[in-house]
Amino acid sequence: MERRQFLRNIGIVAGIGGAALAGLAVYPYVIARAQKELMISGSVAVSRFVALLSAPFVEKNPHVKVAIEGGGSLAGLTALDNGGIDLAMMSRDLSFEEFNLDLQSHLIGIEGVAIVTHPGLSIKSISIEQLSDIFEGIISNWKQLGGPNEKIHVYGRNEGSTTRAFIEDVVLRGAKFTRDIKVFDSAAGMSDAITDDSFGIGYLTNKNLSDKVKAVPINDVEISDKTLLLKLYPLSRDMFLVTKNSGSAIAKDFVKFSLSTQGQDIFVKHGLTQVSR
Repeated sequence: MERRQFLRNIGIVAGIGGAALAGLAVYPYVIARAQKELMISGSVAVSRFVALLSAPFVEKNPHVKVAIEGGGSLAGLTALDNGGIDLAMMSRDLSFEEFNLDLQSHLIGIEGVAIVTHPGLSIKSISIEQLSDIFEGIISNWKQLGGPNEKIHVYGRNEGSTTRAFIEDVVLRGAKFTRDIKVFDSAAGMSDAITDDSFGIGYLTNKNLSDKVKAVPINDVEISDKTLLLKLYPLSRDMFLVTKNSGSAIAKDFVKFSLSTQGQDIFVKHGLTQVSR
C-alpha cells in the first residue's frame, strides 16, 4: 500500500497543512505499534544456540523483533516469573521449588562435553572421580591410570568459557583446576595443542570434536547422540526454553519453531543433539 493511501485509511486527508503534518507524525507511530518484541533472557550456554534461530524466525514473522540477553538460568527464570521477559533460557530443568502451574519447560536440545586426549594415548576409560583428580592435579602421571609413565598435561578454556564453567560445576564441584593448566581462548586452539601433545587432556563440546583428538569414554560410556538421549553419558547439559502458559502467543510460536524440523536442523548443524522431529 502506498503511503498516501495509508494516511487516508487512518483518517488523514493530504493537502491540509496541519493535518498532513499530523499524518507524518502518526505514520511511524502506527508502524511501531504493529511491531512486536520478543524478549528472551537467561543461560549464556543456551543463548549461543537460541540466537541462531532469531534471523530465520523473524524471516517467517517479519512483524516480530527478537531481543536476546544472557544473565544465567536463575536470572532468566526470575525475570520471566516477574513478567520482565517472554522466554527464559535454562541449561537445566526447573527444580521442584521453581515449578508452578503457569510455567512450562521445553527441552530444545542436548549438548555433550567430551574429554579428549591425543589419539595415540592408551587410556580406555576414565571415571568422573579420576577426571576430577586429573584436573585438580592430584593424579599427575598417566601411569596412575594404567597408561605410560609420563606427566599429564592439562588443557582448558579461559574463565569466560561456558564449557569451562560446566566442567567446574559437574566434574570439579567447587575444587580448582591445577595451577599447571594451559589455558586457551578458543576450542580450536586447545584441540590443536592436544593434537600435538601425546600426553595432553582437555575437554570439547560435540561441535568441536574431530578425528585429530580422541574422545575418552567416561565410566565406560562413549559420547554419542544415543548415550546423550538415554542419559547414559554423564557430561551433558540440557537446553531448555521456559514459557508461561499465560504468556504471549509469539513466545509459544518461538518454542514451536525451535522444535520444528528447521529449528532442530539448525541446532544439529551447530553441535546439539536433536530432541524433536
